[in-house]
Amino acid sequence: MKKLFALLTLVFVFGSLSAQKVNETVTLFGKEQLTGFVTNITQASSEIVEQTLVNKFEKEFALKGSKKKGYYVYQNQPCPTFGDARYDLYFKTEEVGKKKNRSTQVTLVVSTGNQNCISFSNDPRTSRNIVNFLETLPLNVEAYKKVLRINELKSEIEALEKDRVSVEKDQEKAQQKVNQANEDMQLNVAQVEAKTAEITKLQENYNQTHNSSIKEQISKVAKEKQTLQKSQSSLQKSLLKLNETLHKNDKKLEEIQKNLEQKRAELQRIQ
Repeated sequence: MKKLFALLTLVFVFGSLSAQKVNETVTLFGKEQLTGFVTNITQASSEIVEQTLVNKFEKEFALKGSKKKGYYVYQNQPCPTFGDARYDLYFKTEEVGKKKNRSTQVTLVVSTGNQNCISFSNDPRTSRNIVNFLETLPLNVEAYKKVLRINELKSEIEALEKDRVSVEKDQEKAQQKVNQANEDMQLNVAQVEAKTAEITKLQENYNQTHNSSIKEQISKVAKEKQTLQKSQSSLQKSLLKLNETLHKNDKKLEEIQKNLEQKRAELQRIQ
C-alpha cells in the first residue's frame, strides 16, 4: 500500500511538473550523468536567461562559481532558497527549437555533494523548492530585461542630450557666421554702391573734360567694383551654405527632441 501511495504521489508530482513546464531530467556533465530539472523560457535569448541566473546566484545569493564543461558551477555553498544544506549547483542555458517556436532551455542540477543530485525520489521538499525557483524564473528574466532596458534607455537619453548640446553649439556657431556674413554683405553692397556712384561722377567729369587721367581713374575704380562684386558673389554662396547648415541643424534638433520625448516616455512607463 505504501509503495502504491508513493507511486501515485510521484505520478501526481510529475503531472503537476509537466503542467507547469518544469520536469526532472538527466543531463551530462562531461561524461557524468546528473539528475536535474529542466524548463523552457520563451521570448528571451539564452544570453539574457543566463545573465539573469548569474545575477541571481552571484549578486543576490552571493555565491561564487566558475564555468566548467558548459555549465556554471557553484560548489559547496549555502543557498537557503533551496534548503538548509550546502549545495553544489550546476546550470546551463541553450536555445532550442525552430525560429517560430524557439525558446531557451534551462537545466539546473542541485547536489548535496559527491554528485548526490536532488530529485523528487530522494528529497521531495528540496525538489519542490527547486521547481518553485524555476517557475518564477520567467518573472526574474522579465525583471532583468526591464533593468537592462532601463539602463539602455538612460544611456540613449544621455547620448541624445549630448548630441543636442553639440548640435546647439554648432547651430550657435553657424548663426554667428550667418550674422557676420550678413554684416559683410551689407558692407559689400554699400561699397559697390559707393564705387558705382564714384564711377558715375568720374564719367560725368570725363565727358566734360576728356581728361585721360580721369579715364584711368574710372578704369581703376571699375576694377575695384568688379573685385567687390566677386566678393559679393562669394558671400552669397557662403550664406546659402550657412543657411542650409542652419536648416539641417534645425531638423537634427527636431529629431533629437522627438527621440528624447519617446525614450523619456518609455522610461517613465516602465520604471
